[in-house]
Amino acid sequence: MARQRIAIRRILPAVTALAFAGLTACAGYGPYRHYGPPPAGTVYITTAPPPPRTVIIPPRPTSLSVWISGYWNWTGTDFVWIDGHWDRSPPHAGALWVPDQWVKTNRGWYRNPGRWK
Repeated sequence: MARQRIAIRRILPAVTALAFAGLTACAGYGPYRHYGPPPAGTVYITTAPPPPRTVIIPPRPTSLSVWISGYWNWTGTDFVWIDGHWDRSPPHAGALWVPDQWVKTNRGWYRNPGRWK
């Protein structure tokens, strides 16, 4: 029993760190669900966006700063990567950033811009 406790004490921090790393690595991306119709005036494209770029997030400049993930923007002819950045002035304390996402429909792909929640 004592060996199991020691093993758990050694393994638990590593498992916790891996879980946290997985969450932060995927913070800007993932299998988002979209509910409801797309906004009016939505532009559909037939080409899927490239996979998100892997980036190293720089250190947080202030404790209130929120990371805004980068995304692929459609220019009308091609995709262009927009780098992520730290937002030093969220609209209110505890504000959460909902990242950009590309949504696939039977009409094509459209971009759902990121927003504060």
